[in-house]
Amino acid sequence: MDLSLPRGIRDIEPQEHLLYERIREAFYEVADLFNFKMMEPAPIEYLSTLSAKSGEEVAKQIYSFKDKRARDVGLRFDLTVGLTRYVSSRRDLKPPIKLACYGGAWRYEEPQYGRYRWFHQWDVEIFGSASTEADVEVIDVCDKILRKLELDNLIIQIGERSVVEEYIRKSLHVSSEEKLVELMRALDKVQRKTEEELIKEYEARGVGRDEVRKLLEFGRLHGPPEKMIQVVNELQLKSSEGLERVWDSLKSRDIGNVEYNMSVVRGIDYYTGLVFETVDRRNPQLGSLCGGGRYDLLPKVFGRPDLSATGAAGGIERVALLMTGKAEPRGVVFVAYTDSSLRKNAVKLVSELRGEGVKAETAIDPKSLGRQLEDASELGARWTVIIGKRELASGELTLRDMNERKEERLSPEEVRRRLKAG
Repeated sequence: MDLSLPRGIRDIEPQEHLLYERIREAFYEVADLFNFKMMEPAPIEYLSTLSAKSGEEVAKQIYSFKDKRARDVGLRFDLTVGLTRYVSSRRDLKPPIKLACYGGAWRYEEPQYGRYRWFHQWDVEIFGSASTEADVEVIDVCDKILRKLELDNLIIQIGERSVVEEYIRKSLHVSSEEKLVELMRALDKVQRKTEEELIKEYEARGVGRDEVRKLLEFGRLHGPPEKMIQVVNELQLKSSEGLERVWDSLKSRDIGNVEYNMSVVRGIDYYTGLVFETVDRRNPQLGSLCGGGRYDLLPKVFGRPDLSATGAAGGIERVALLMTGKAEPRGVVFVAYTDSSLRKNAVKLVSELRGEGVKAETAIDPKSLGRQLEDASELGARWTVIIGKRELASGELTLRDMNERKEERLSPEEVRRRLKAG
């Protein structure tokens, strides 16, 4: 029997799972502070739902199949589509609607560093508010989660689709919607391809060399918000007012690890306004740790033209790569026994300790005391409680400090007090 897994699919082993749990706990805590309501959208949707406004590239990545009644369905490729479908169907919900979730998703794409075909995300969405504050709120949530996880040296790169569109229309004299989208796709590739590669690619599509160069020059503009606002003002772009409002809100929230980057446009078929990505300066090849923006068109596709939307998602696998070694298992207490006849006493004590919130373990199968102490050491136990016949007769237990290799005979009450104290 072949016990291997399909390409891009893997098991999450115990040490890595600890990191995932720490990320999830931080996410739940921060999302609750911002008063987001937790839920989880369905993992399987009709293919027509998943394909709505997803773009050609994402549509190709959907794990799709026919169910037993020959209906076209697919596994979710993110959490946003399901949440938007849910909110769009619930006209009874009063805006602003703040929802959050954590879960797995699937995309049939090329596996690479920090990217798998089965992956996990945290997700926050605000429906029913078109304000700048809603856009910045989702940036704030993501920033607080990463701070909670003690990740530093991060930079939030912010782009604004309206600024990019205005520049292309005004400076490159583009009126065609099709050409506008084509040129925005070029901007999205600035950080992945050389200038010459992009010039050749777009010349083949009928875009002039000078046009491409001018666009790429604009796409290379990035820097501190105040500086970039000044640059955009000098270009006489009216949409610079939006950048000013965003920066004012970021400052009021004490978020300073920010730069405006004109090449950040993200999903061309999806986003409609502010977009952002958070990256690690020391590990840029990892890609964005989290990102998102405004996507007002998706609710319209689901029959809700009245419903605006903004949100963000974080990549758990990528964040976990930066956290290696930052999550240690909670210390376990090992309860050993000197004779197999005392195993039931050990099981009873372990059960009582667990009932009091102390993580505890004992040897399920009979072993010598020496082997049990070896097991305790391998588990990383700080404390081992030893139950012996003499100790039972005197109403005491032996508490062994596995680090100091020292033992004390104490009353059961004192042992419990020590163990609860850690």
